[in-house]
Amino acid sequence: MLAYDMLDILEKLALDPNDFVYVRNEKILLSKEPPNRFISGIRPKEISGIIYGALDPESLIVRYKNRVLKKGKDYLFDPIWGRLGIAPKAEIPSNEFVTIDYRYSLRRIDSIIQKSSGKKEIRKGKSHISVSEPPGLKDGEKRLANLFLDYFCDCRNPDVFPIQETVELAKTMTTLGRIPRTLSKIRSSEPVRIICWGDSVTEGGEASDIKKTAYVPLFEKLLKDKFPKADIRVDKIAIGGSNSRQWLYPEKYRSHRPEKQHLLCWERIVEAGPDLVTVEFVNDADKGDLIFDEVYADILNRVKAMKAELILIAPHFTYFPEEKDKYLDILRSEEKRRYVYNLIDFAQKNNLAIADVSSRWAHLWKEGIPYPTLLQNNLNHPEDRGHRIFAEELIKCFS
Repeated sequence: MLAYDMLDILEKLALDPNDFVYVRNEKILLSKEPPNRFISGIRPKEISGIIYGALDPESLIVRYKNRVLKKGKDYLFDPIWGRLGIAPKAEIPSNEFVTIDYRYSLRRIDSIIQKSSGKKEIRKGKSHISVSEPPGLKDGEKRLANLFLDYFCDCRNPDVFPIQETVELAKTMTTLGRIPRTLSKIRSSEPVRIICWGDSVTEGGEASDIKKTAYVPLFEKLLKDKFPKADIRVDKIAIGGSNSRQWLYPEKYRSHRPEKQHLLCWERIVEAGPDLVTVEFVNDADKGDLIFDEVYADILNRVKAMKAELILIAPHFTYFPEEKDKYLDILRSEEKRRYVYNLIDFAQKNNLAIADVSSRWAHLWKEGIPYPTLLQNNLNHPEDRGHRIFAEELIKCFS
């Protein structure tokens, strides 16, 4: 469908505006720590996860015993991340509840549908705080485009995503057959132990069922479906918020979560005795080029020392607010992260397997899907559809 045809349809078929949720007299304890991105501060309860952009900053009213508190004097507020903390010189007790009023926007995906009769209509999707999905189709119908109404969107100017390609046309750099010893064991019905090592995504972050819909159990199910006679066990060793350096050199690189520090230990991987290790660290994406000369070369040597094989995972897209202007076009662009380029290059130079999840996410806009709607927390944690992409790319390595 041509662009001017799409505009003509939009002019004739009006969209409903965004839905809003209004919250009154919600009780919270103001954080003693000042707001710091998603790390500290307290968020309104109804804005789950690390959702940013949904809260209307102008709507926020904070009260203590019916007295309206002043921002800066009584409380601190980060409008980007929607987090609150008590001000250093506040005259209110830090151990008593305050109440807050606020409103937040939901997002939605509507679709331009061509019915079996040839008539076109706009079908409204279901609003959601983050992971909105396009409305369903009936027999004989075709989806021509999706219309993304992000938070506080002007319904006269939605973000239009024409359906250009199907998921089957997505091209990735996922490798086939670069894990020969593991495949040989599987085909000869020898026991195979696979460890999925990583951060919060590997941990299962925000999948609807961590035992079924997160990518690790999905990957194990796909393996057992593909090789029904094989003796395969897949386990995860992962800590949310961690990066690879913290596991390899815990004395030098400390976790921002002290309660988890004792778990960041490479020996846990060694003790598991894996035949294969998969590596997923989206948290490595901002660590610079030297991470490959130092850290990933060390990972490869350590895995070889265990006589195990390796699959590197090129991770999904994230959506940080500080980068919104810089990556304003990323919803319709190819991969831009140097980390992913370097990861793929490292795999090629060392003849390592790679599961290219990144390219699948980069293809979503051609399927009519704005990729942030696959992030449950609107930041870095995929929901079930995103986890399935991980599993689907990993299973390709076993061909």
